[in-house]
Amino acid sequence: MTIEEIFREISSHMLTGVMLHEQQADYYDFLNLHGYKRMAEYHAKCEMKSYRRLHRYFLNHQNRLIEEDVFTNPDAIPSSWYRYTRQDVDANTKRNAVRTGIEKWVAWEQETKTMYEKMYKELMEIGEVAAAKKIACLLCDADRELKWAQRKHIDLVTADYSISYILGEQTYLHDWYKKKMRRTHDKHGADKR
Repeated sequence: MTIEEIFREISSHMLTGVMLHEQQADYYDFLNLHGYKRMAEYHAKCEMKSYRRLHRYFLNHQNRLIEEDVFTNPDAIPSSWYRYTRQDVDANTKRNAVRTGIEKWVAWEQETKTMYEKMYKELMEIGEVAAAKKIACLLCDADRELKWAQRKHIDLVTADYSISYILGEQTYLHDWYKKKMRRTHDKHGADKR
């Protein structure tokens, strides 16, 4: 593969990741799980920042634009959900939806880590060491997110996806991710109003 092909593939994958987390934010918001919604929003924001950094890097170091590939819509929200309201969702449906959502997140992060490892190796093989180091940073980010997703999955499996457990962690997660998003926003010179 050429450096252009590698960055195009990574860019496309990252855009799909942004969409996955954005859709998961709506997914959890529909389920009235505001902590998980905030968590997905935070990850979408981080993914978009990484996506922009990738494009800036390529433009500034290769002096070219990344030609966008067709990306895959992750379809995180089941099409049948569009016929219902939040009030129609019972506890068992919510419990199963959380299981599906978390498992999809873990699978996505594993796929992302594997893809970044492959692209890192490809870049090293063609002698693009600096570019490979840039992808290594993405790989480390994906590895950390995979660790967090797996831990969340293990906690939920251990709790047998108890609706009491799920509901019990929403306020904490909502407030924690809201603060994280605010700190990230403020750190980058945003208006602090």
